Amino acid sequence: MNLLKHPLICPAMLGLISLTSSCTSLGPQYETPLVNLPNSWANADANQTYQNHPAVIMHLDWWKFFEDPTLTSLIEEALQSNPDMDIAKNRILQAEEKLISAGADKNPSLDANLSTSKATSSSESGLGRTSSIMSTQFQTSWEIDLFGKFKRNIEASEANLKLKIAARNGIKIKLIASIAESYIAFRSKQEELSLGRETAHYLSELIELATHEVTVGLETEEQLQLTNIKLANLETTLTKKTSELKEISLAIDLLLGTRPGYAFISLNQSENLLQLPSTIALSIPADTILQRPDVQEALHQLQVEAANVGVAEAQRYPSFSFSGSIGLEALTLNSLGNSGANFSSIQASLLAPIFNSGSLDANVKAQVASRGAAVESYKKTVANGLNEAEQALVNLASIKNQLQNLSIALDAGANNLEFVNKRYQTGLVSFREVLQSRDELNAIKQKQSTLTFGEFQSITQLYKVLGGGWAYNNDEVKR
Repeated sequence: MNLLKHPLICPAMLGLISLTSSCTSLGPQYETPLVNLPNSWANADANQTYQNHPAVIMHLDWWKFFEDPTLTSLIEEALQSNPDMDIAKNRILQAEEKLISAGADKNPSLDANLSTSKATSSSESGLGRTSSIMSTQFQTSWEIDLFGKFKRNIEASEANLKLKIAARNGIKIKLIASIAESYIAFRSKQEELSLGRETAHYLSELIELATHEVTVGLETEEQLQLTNIKLANLETTLTKKTSELKEISLAIDLLLGTRPGYAFISLNQSENLLQLPSTIALSIPADTILQRPDVQEALHQLQVEAANVGVAEAQRYPSFSFSGSIGLEALTLNSLGNSGANFSSIQASLLAPIFNSGSLDANVKAQVASRGAAVESYKKTVANGLNEAEQALVNLASIKNQLQNLSIALDAGANNLEFVNKRYQTGLVSFREVLQSRDELNAIKQKQSTLTFGEFQSITQLYKVLGGGWAYNNDEVKR
């Protein structure tokens, strides 16, 4: 039997085509909120200590500017093995499948059914016969998207997919920055230990000298004990720093998703090759802050909420659906092939909400409020990003100024040590003064080391808050 020749099919199909062509989407269409962005950074480096890198920051492998292959290797390893990255990838796959499901909802469905039944009528009400009925049929159903319910739901699913990708990019940025921060902290702690051991060596020499001076009456026992106490306190500090070094390495192990102790052995077998970069990728905030993953997340969440308003609006209007079936039905299996076994049906229905105690209106209002909250959340996220970037710039500039001032003290300390050494060689001062001058210079070096590694950390923090080091893969959002 040809369904297209059925007297009801053609008019119904023509009507459906007419209805479909006039479908519209309810609810507000998405528009990106306007945010107030300054034209330049308020706390950018006025002295141009760093030149601006021309590359777009989200495509920038900024950690490679430190020119440390061990750091680069750790980051590459973490991106491949970190559990949070794997979780984020699965969230994206889940969102992709939900988008496919949402797209399928607007299409007709077709089901096949094969059934058989056997019944015996009573002798009082019938003939008391037993009969079997066999049937096979195809059933189809289709709800016409008159008011864009399915269309808006697809929009929400597409935005949700982009949101999950932005979340993955946010995890990636945090992971890269965390590896860099931990690595810099590890190297900083190593340097502190090295300088501390050098100070301990000076103190040991000073104790040896003081012990001799006490023996000959040139020094008091009290001064000797004070030096011993200073060395003991330093040894305690060095023990603590060694423990802190292991704790940092364990944090790196966790980020790498590897066994505890792996990073400690690996980093102790490699050298510290960190170099301060000469360029930093800074541009106007509109080119940087708006591409931060958390800003992108807030933006796509707003798209989800805007689409959901349309879905809620469509629930208030009538829905039109079409269903039909075609098949064969007979008393025996052999009879299914006869022309008389054919049967078909077609049905169109219109369902309109009349009374629901205001639940549909309340649902729309609730969704509108949710969209309003998403707008404000987006604006707040942008403002927070601007504030974090400015704070990072202030911190970086402060460290640079401190290092410049400390360089004067470092030069003065080195000149003083050279001067004291010359006086010692001519017999004008004792070796005690040489050791004390070394100790003073070492203290300045320790402060310089702390500030230098602090500059590495500040640069890392700046790239982190700017949202650097990622890019959308168009294949991931292509549908």
